[in-house]
Amino acid sequence: MRKHIAQAWAFGAILLVPNYADLTSGVGDARMCVPAPLTRIALAHLADMALVALLFAGLLAWLRRLPGWPNVRWVLMALLPVLLFARNLDVMPFDVPGVAVLAVSLIWVGGLTFLILRAPKVAWRLSQAGSSLLAGFAVFALVMTWQLGRATLWRPGPQAFTSAVSGETAHRARLVWILFDELAYRPTFEARDSSLQLPNFDRLRGESTLYTDMTPIGDRTSRVVPGLLLGRVVTDVVYTADDRYLVKTANAWKPFDANATLFGMARQHGLTTSIVGWYIPYCPLLVGVATECYWNNEDAQDRGPTSLSASFAENVWFPLRIMAEQVALPSRAWADVAAWNAEGHAASEEDLRRHALQAVATSQADIVYLHLPAPHPPAFWDRRTGKYALGGSYLDSLDFSDRLLGRILDLLEAQPRWAATTLIVQGDHSWRTKMWRPLPGWSAEDERISHGGQWDPRPVLMIHAAGQRSAEAVATPTSVMYIHDAVVADILVFSK
Repeated sequence: MRKHIAQAWAFGAILLVPNYADLTSGVGDARMCVPAPLTRIALAHLADMALVALLFAGLLAWLRRLPGWPNVRWVLMALLPVLLFARNLDVMPFDVPGVAVLAVSLIWVGGLTFLILRAPKVAWRLSQAGSSLLAGFAVFALVMTWQLGRATLWRPGPQAFTSAVSGETAHRARLVWILFDELAYRPTFEARDSSLQLPNFDRLRGESTLYTDMTPIGDRTSRVVPGLLLGRVVTDVVYTADDRYLVKTANAWKPFDANATLFGMARQHGLTTSIVGWYIPYCPLLVGVATECYWNNEDAQDRGPTSLSASFAENVWFPLRIMAEQVALPSRAWADVAAWNAEGHAASEEDLRRHALQAVATSQADIVYLHLPAPHPPAFWDRRTGKYALGGSYLDSLDFSDRLLGRILDLLEAQPRWAATTLIVQGDHSWRTKMWRPLPGWSAEDERISHGGQWDPRPVLMIHAAGQRSAEAVATPTSVMYIHDAVVADILVFSK
């Protein structure tokens, strides 16, 4: 009985690894990206593990009573390793081609069949070893259970804080720095689709310097943003269970030093800063450095198919439903995951849009920094109706970004401080077509405008200098790290 229990719990833990891997990994992606406790999410994963284990144990108990159990056992031995192998492809540290999966599966099933027919004693010993091996994986299941239990106790740092901004600011120089996540140069300016109008990007382009050949410093927001803030290329990050943020630069791991960032430099020079951000834990990292801060992330991408805004029952049921659909109705599973991700992303967009507009309208800080989750996929907007909707494309997300930029420009230009305002609009990286193309949410229009997933690495960078009235362009290759240097120059000028 104990062996059967161990096997069932191990099977549930292995089968569900893709759903909870980020929540239990040392990298801490799930923790890094949310400002709220993950207690309900972790408990939902534990509930799923228990439900799968009970179902597996009950099914095997019934099968063992059947007259044909010896033959059924061989079928299970052939299929279960293949199922667990295929299920965990996404969490493997390397890509496994579909051909390799098929080849390994055929070799395993063919080899087992050969042993059953030609060497039954060897096959029997192999089955006994496999049974013991599955039971042995109960140790793995216990470790995962403990880690998920620990995740229920994790508490994030602050989601928001504010301090008074003192002094006369009406005519002081100001920097407004807007990062539109995944804003790509080619579809925005160079090869804009004829169906898309971006009047506000064009409006800003008419009085800004546009950099037409930006060289990226990374393809992950979690690395590009810390790199820009620190002025060093960051190749990896870790967010620990005790909320320590470590960055890897020049092959060395170091704690993230908030005082060494651009916001720390601004504070040292007597400047105030206001931050509204997405995905990066801005407020926990910059307590005591920034003057005002708010961050949020409602996306479900880093916690398996679960959502902070969903009920506990939904977070228990939805991952199990998707897993069943992936076997029986793959196209349905694909559509359901795409819709689930888009709904979470839309919630992020709406919340951060409101806070960004509020910061632009009311903050008197010397530096206003906005990190916005558009046009980052998945698509969440219909450019034809001007409303949130599922099933759109990167072009729809660009339209949303343009409308939001227009609202921001209207607010800025109506303020007395606009004449002394420097405005930076950038993408942290380009549209990662190769990454998104195999995932749910990729649309026919995405396929068309990317010419089959072709990737152009250049993000957008536009800089409007205070009082600039004409368009300029820089065509020479320019590293995204140039933005760090440009902000440093502004800080030094503003503080004089």
